Amino acid sequence: RGRTVSEIIIYSLVAPVAYCIIWFSIWGGVGLRQARQGRELEALGGTLFNDTEHFLVPGSTNCYDVPQETLSQDGTVVFENHLLGVTPVCQFDSSQSNTAAFNVLYSFSFPDSFDTGFGPTLSVMFIISLAIYFATSSDSGSLIVDHLASNGRKNHHWIQRLFWAVTEGAVATALLSAGGEQALQAVQAASIVCGLPFCFMLCYLLQSIELFCREALIVGDGQDYRIPIQSTFSVPIYGGIFNNMEFLTSAGSVNPKRIELGMDKATTFHVVEFFKGLFVPFISLHKILSDAYPRNSLSNTAVTAAYTVCYYMWIGLFASLGSNEGLIGWGWLMFFACACILGSVRGGFRARYNVRSNILGDYMASLFFWPQVFTQMRQHCVELNLPQDHGDLPSEKEKKLDGSDSDEVAA
Repeated sequence: RGRTVSEIIIYSLVAPVAYCIIWFSIWGGVGLRQARQGRELEALGGTLFNDTEHFLVPGSTNCYDVPQETLSQDGTVVFENHLLGVTPVCQFDSSQSNTAAFNVLYSFSFPDSFDTGFGPTLSVMFIISLAIYFATSSDSGSLIVDHLASNGRKNHHWIQRLFWAVTEGAVATALLSAGGEQALQAVQAASIVCGLPFCFMLCYLLQSIELFCREALIVGDGQDYRIPIQSTFSVPIYGGIFNNMEFLTSAGSVNPKRIELGMDKATTFHVVEFFKGLFVPFISLHKILSDAYPRNSLSNTAVTAAYTVCYYMWIGLFASLGSNEGLIGWGWLMFFACACILGSVRGGFRARYNVRSNILGDYMASLFFWPQVFTQMRQHCVELNLPQDHGDLPSEKEKKLDGSDSDEVAA
């Protein structure tokens, strides 16, 4: 796919590590703070009311209701809440470690109701994220095992990959059914012990990669890989309808270079596609998918339907905040889901037609400038005169742009 060594390092090493640091810093920090506050409320109950369980949540042994008002004793403030709405908070309990994450999530649901809190929304998002994590991890593991079982061949029957996925899941299910949580802990400990030697092997392989790169720079045997020339979208994110802003702010004196690139004023096509992407995005999205992947009619319809539902749901949920503030969490969930779907479509579109950008650019553009993303891809389809091929294989022009010989899934 034309990725450089630096891109592989960034995408596979730097980005995951940075994400883990951010994740554990935020949620770990929240958990630590709430555990300390739980101990503070236990001590405060004993001091003010001579009852350490005064703030204890009924039916709980380690969670405490946080007072939403300032508490004073003899005119002295003894407790002041700076994070209104975050309650209850829970101390750590090693015997109930499986509920620790949900305790943190439900602390954002004051007064413990779906109508006004984020707790249920965050919990649903957490469960969905876990499901996606396990599904993608199993899929990746099955792919590697499938390659090993096929002696490295890439073209093999999908039944074989399905077989490995099912057997892996069956083994995990059998372990949990036979030994329960103890068996799971044993498997986790075994994986850590077995994986430790490979850490040293990976560190040793770093030297091999460095030597390989140095040798590639010195030896010119004519077999070195050259990054293919990549085109760009003729309509940049800041172009299209935004060209009119350039024309107005410059009082018509647009830079000659922008005029040469056709970026002095927006065309009728740019304006129409922008507002279609803003108000009826499903029309533009389905047209783009149908032009780029003419044989994937079923998946094109499914992706369009998913994006349409998420798009109008986040608008409706934010519009109903006046009567139901608790829906704001679901609104944000639908909003980010739209960005993920459209970013995935844009990434697949770029890979198919060899357009330069990156996964971060796809997501950020789809998050903040989605009408422009639709305009970009629609303009590119028009320039390539798509669809040119209604068969299983792309046209010759597509092959030159993409270098592939098969349809890819749209998202």
